[in-house]
Formats: sequence, C-alpha cells, structure tokens
Amino acid sequence: MNVKYNMSSVMQVYAVVENGELYPELYSSYESAREAVTTKYAAELRDEWEEVKEMNDPDYKMASDVDVDENEETGTTYLYIEKGIHIIIQRYNVPNNLFVNDWRK
Repeated sequence: MNVKYNMSSVMQVYAVVENGELYPELYSSYESAREAVTTKYAAELRDEWEEVKEMNDPDYKMASDVDVDENEETGTTYLYIEKGIHIIIQRYNVPNNLFVNDWRK
C-alpha cells in the first residue's frame, strides 16, 4: 500500500545495519547514526589512519569509507570499515502520531 503523508506530520528515523545485524537503537539524524558507527570503530579507524600516514604516499588511501554524505535521494547510505565490515544507514519516514514517548537519540 502506498500512503502519502504531509511531511510536517512525518518524522525521519535512521536505522544502522552492520553486516546484516540491526543496531539496537534508532537515530533521529543521519549524523547521529554515522557517529554511532565511527564511535564503535574509533580504534580501528585511528589505527588505519596511522597506517596511511606512515606510508607517506599521497595516493595511498584508507580502505574504510565512513566520511560519506547521506544519500538524500534514496535514503540508503553505505559505509565500509576495513576488513569486511559493511554498514547501511537507512532513513525511514514515520508518521508522528505513532510516537508517544521521545525515544530518539
């Protein structure tokens, strides 16, 4: 069923899926969802960045790809953490009247 909502009566929520596993929280913005990923993998990203700096080669890039803008068109944004960690941040439009408590992060 295709239902249209007045966007003022709809809120956006973001879900994070890591290698097929859903994070236990929803996020109120893309930025907070991406921050959850980069915080979780801060040590790995820092180590990878140090490795890139040690190479001293401007063409050598990080394998991880987390500095990604939200895909506004589709609502599906893909991130990658080195060593096979695939992240999807998915935006959902949800009618405001479904929420009683403010659970958002």
